[in-house]
Amino acid sequence: MLTLAAAGGLGLLLGVLTGMPLGVVNVAIVDAAIARRRSFALGLGLGGALADAIHAALAFLGIGRVVASHPEYTRLLAALAAAIIIGYAITAWRRGSAPASREPAGDDTIPRGVTTGLALTLPNPGALAAWAAVAASLWPAAGVAESLVFASGVGLGSALWFALLARLVAGVRRDHPALAYVPKIALALFVALACAGVLRTFA
Repeated sequence: MLTLAAAGGLGLLLGVLTGMPLGVVNVAIVDAAIARRRSFALGLGLGGALADAIHAALAFLGIGRVVASHPEYTRLLAALAAAIIIGYAITAWRRGSAPASREPAGDDTIPRGVTTGLALTLPNPGALAAWAAVAASLWPAAGVAESLVFASGVGLGSALWFALLARLVAGVRRDHPALAYVPKIALALFVALACAGVLRTFA
């Protein structure tokens, strides 16, 4: 039980810490929350957290190493991830440019956000490789039970951070002058992250 508790606690801590750096889901949450798409922003965080948990589970179960050992798989996943991110960026840009862009749309639901968060994060081979490195250095002898508990902790930690981020950003006053620049900055970051992921894989 102590081992399982340690796995869950460690996963929770790493889920929060790894969710904080600049990434696709963070950018998407900020962009959605600024546009007052609060349910969608929450769903994005839950989807991203679920993807983090899946990546961690695959890594600790040894599947991450198998994928990382095949460059053709990682390149295909990187290209797919980049296409999804750029497609989302274009959609978000068009929405942000619309006259009624600050009003919530009927499809801004939590389930739709979860699906989008998963799509933006799950194909990313860089995240899977990073968790594989963590697994190899931190807990190479982890069993199936410990791996799944750890992954659950990662998902919970990521979800807590993403939910806090969405709440903080949604609290920014609507007339703040910086809000006008958020769609442009988000678009640039989406493209930069997509390109960086592809370049890192093909380097």
